[in-house]
Amino acid sequence: RAFAANRADIDDAAFARYVDTLSLERRFPGLALTFVAERVRGEERAAYVAGVRGDRSRRAEGHPDFEIRPPGARPEHMVIRHVQPEDPATFGYDLFDPDQRYRIEVDAALRGGGYVATAPLLLARDRDGTIAPALTSVVIRAATYATPLPPADEAERLRSADGVVGVAFRTLELLRSVMTSEQQQWLHLHITDAHAPAEGRPALVFDSSWLAAGATRAAAGPLQSVTLPVADRRWEVEIGVQAGAVPAPVDAAGALAMLLGVLLSGTLAAITHVLVRANAREARKVHEATARLQAETRSLHESEQRFRMLFEHSMDAVLRTRPDGTVLAANAAACALFRCNEERLCALGRTGLVDRDDARLGPLLAARERDGRATGQLHLRRADGSTFEAEVSTTVYTDTDGLPSASMIVRDVTERERAAAQQAELTAILDATPDFVASADRQGRITFLNRAARRMLGLGEQDDLGGITFAHCHPPWAVRTVLEVGVPAATRNGVWAGQLAIACADGRELPVSQVIVCLRDAGGKVVRLSTIARDLSQVHAVQAQQRALEARLQEAQKMESIGTLAGGVAHDFNNVLAVILGNLAIAREDLAEAHAVQRPLALAQQAAARARALVQQILAFSRRLPQQREVQPLAPLVEEAVAMLRSTLPASATLHAQLEAEPLLVEVDANQIQQVVLNLCTNALQALPAHLGSIRVELQRTREGQARLSVIDDGSGMDEATRARIFEPFFTTKPVGQGTGLGLAVVHGIVTDSGGRTVVDSAPGRGTRVDVLLPLREAVAGAPQVAAPAHAHARPAGRGEHILLADDDEVVGLTTEALLQRAGYRVTRVSSGLAAVEAVREARDSYALVITDYNMPGLSGLGVAEHLAAAAPGLPVLITSGYVTEELIARARALGVRAVMLKEHSLERMAALVRETLAG
Repeated sequence: RAFAANRADIDDAAFARYVDTLSLERRFPGLALTFVAERVRGEERAAYVAGVRGDRSRRAEGHPDFEIRPPGARPEHMVIRHVQPEDPATFGYDLFDPDQRYRIEVDAALRGGGYVATAPLLLARDRDGTIAPALTSVVIRAATYATPLPPADEAERLRSADGVVGVAFRTLELLRSVMTSEQQQWLHLHITDAHAPAEGRPALVFDSSWLAAGATRAAAGPLQSVTLPVADRRWEVEIGVQAGAVPAPVDAAGALAMLLGVLLSGTLAAITHVLVRANAREARKVHEATARLQAETRSLHESEQRFRMLFEHSMDAVLRTRPDGTVLAANAAACALFRCNEERLCALGRTGLVDRDDARLGPLLAARERDGRATGQLHLRRADGSTFEAEVSTTVYTDTDGLPSASMIVRDVTERERAAAQQAELTAILDATPDFVASADRQGRITFLNRAARRMLGLGEQDDLGGITFAHCHPPWAVRTVLEVGVPAATRNGVWAGQLAIACADGRELPVSQVIVCLRDAGGKVVRLSTIARDLSQVHAVQAQQRALEARLQEAQKMESIGTLAGGVAHDFNNVLAVILGNLAIAREDLAEAHAVQRPLALAQQAAARARALVQQILAFSRRLPQQREVQPLAPLVEEAVAMLRSTLPASATLHAQLEAEPLLVEVDANQIQQVVLNLCTNALQALPAHLGSIRVELQRTREGQARLSVIDDGSGMDEATRARIFEPFFTTKPVGQGTGLGLAVVHGIVTDSGGRTVVDSAPGRGTRVDVLLPLREAVAGAPQVAAPAHAHARPAGRGEHILLADDDEVVGLTTEALLQRAGYRVTRVSSGLAAVEAVREARDSYALVITDYNMPGLSGLGVAEHLAAAAPGLPVLITSGYVTEELIARARALGVRAVMLKEHSLERMAALVRETLAG
């Protein structure tokens, strides 16, 4: 069952180490092979084959030719995955081969949950041959399950079984190995399987004629019949004397009992070792076999014969010696251990068997002389010169000849020492992991802490763990979870996992992901609780970062929603602004400059202009304004913005500009960069107490090859908390109604989109400096020059050209018509796109220009442009809209539209744009 817990962990190297550790081939010469077969569903076949081919734990090349044999699709397979010794004929064989009868015993093992033996049969590698003495074999199998113990229900055992482990014996070699050559000459054994006839299988397990051709049992003489249980089967054993043989001078009944005891203990020991039943069970079996042997022998033999039986057939090496080191006798196990016969072993004596450089020999002999017995470890030497570590128990007694003698029992502890080394290696691995690893007894008392756990709890490497429980490892709230939830769940289900905390020595509560595992013995009794806890500090930090990113995403989505809303509102709002600004301009032009109404009209015009600027800021912030970036000098743009600002600043505030004379070329949108200057200067003005102070605008080239635009004020300044938030949308320190919180957010967005960055230096009481750093560009050949926007007072005059105006909003249409007529143009106004197309078709040569609104029912401005391109090629078209996007500009350009203009700029730019378009 060593492989039942996690079949996926078994590779070639692990299986080889397992078999090598048991030393089965050396201890049981009749053992043909040890194997592990794995259950594979039909749909898993391809992946399983690929996995086996890629197992390079023992071979660098893996198993490139591995296939499941025999070929063919089956609902499931029982594939021999590991076999020792290596056997290509067995490796990959499917025990569910429909042409063989192996599946019967395999299914019995899966259903039963215990050990299942077969009748005499041919192994998979011999399956195409004929059964013969040398090939007659017996296989003992046990199922492995996905659970630590076989399920109680047969249906569940069939469902959860994931394979079988097994051993195969050549019965001829098995019996040959337990009989001496002398016994083979006069004993006659006949062994049959009692279950085989009913199954239609061969029943003969062994017959002495296999060892000596023609050997038969004598008709007269002692005969003993024994029933031997082998897993779930019974072997009937008949023991007698061969015809014509003369028994050795040993009582025949005693010899028969001896052989029976050896066969029984040897077979059961092999089964127990191969199927990994713990050492305790093996010891019990040996003890029971020895007890039965002693009981039978006691009635037949004297104490010397009883001692001889124990001596000869002990699985430990036993030597009879004299105190001077002379070896009087050695049992078969001793001969096997020291790799020589008894005569050679006696000749070597103690001096030839013990490493003379081992300093432990003297104290061991002194203790035996003083106490009559002694136990310890020595480094012993074999006859071939190899050495091994042994556990030695020796007792002095008086022999039957009256002389002092000593018994010496030797046990090779090389494997035990290796296991201890492996345990030390495992401890080293656990000490190397940064995870908290601990183990406790059933009462929760800590018995092991790895180095990381000791460090967390403030314990030294050698500090005693006495009195430390799970409660010492956790803060109070986590202790309650462990005791009330974790341990009960682990006891009930085998494992519990959750998130807790470790109480560190420095007072921190370290968040951990913890697993508690309940370990049970073979009887199901809880023997240990183990736990592993992994530090989640980094995970929590990442989660916090993720939450921050999600918050930023939500903020971005909110801004996107605001932008969408702004774009939807902008069209209608700009239509209103266009009407207000246009009619205010007309009214003021029609009145004398000294008229009493001029002042209120000017205030209304100023308020409308502020409303227009606010819409532009919202659209700029939400990236809804189209951009026209060009490589152009920065100074003219700044100069124009500063000029506009001078006329709006109060007399109490002064504005100074110091601009680099050298042209500094940057790739920017002219309108946007002017918006940056206006916003920064407006913000600086609002920072001046009572608008009293100075504002400086500077433009310089930096040593890093950048253009630096600086706006500096001597206002109240900002503290660090305010400075950290100034670029947040809608953040403002101004009273309600005096600021939108968009100005600096728009600046930050424009500068970032232009490939630059913004640096702020400010402190309370010493003013604020904002530096906009933009990368310099090389001049582009043929780049258009930046033209200053036309203003209302400098509108170019028309010459009576006929313009067709299409706008579904009557108020906007009337205002635009009035502006155009005042500019010297003749205007025909229609209220839809379809009407505009029809008007051109009816009087194709009557119109010099068509101005159409973009957003109209029935036929949009783009639709008008598309129809007119076909109906009147060459007729220029302008599109106006309350909301202009990059997409609209691109589509209009593709249709040959001369320009797209915001309606809110109708007053300032309409006349100039019409004049430029008509001029070609």
